[in-house]
Amino acid sequence: MSISTSGMTSSPVPATSSLLGSTSAKKKPSAEDQFLKVAGETPQERMFNAMLSQLGISEDDFKAMSPAEQQKVMQKIQQMIEQQAQNGGAQSPGLVMDKSV
Repeated sequence: MSISTSGMTSSPVPATSSLLGSTSAKKKPSAEDQFLKVAGETPQERMFNAMLSQLGISEDDFKAMSPAEQQKVMQKIQQMIEQQAQNGGAQSPGLVMDKSV
């Protein structure tokens, strides 16, 4: 069995860097990128990020904070978890409950 290459073009394939364009400029992540990021997180990471969002803090903002500021945010999140546990999670169902069972 022989493979015919007569139908193939002989034009050069562009270099990968030219296909990607300038990657130095920050672009908004696609919906797929955002989904894959969340899908790869553990339940604890998703809960932590959800609580950061409730406080109006992005993950990048949190990472940019000083250790002392991060500690204050962590204490606030701990208080939020304790409050939700005392209220039975009624205000934000699913944040504290384990629905995997």
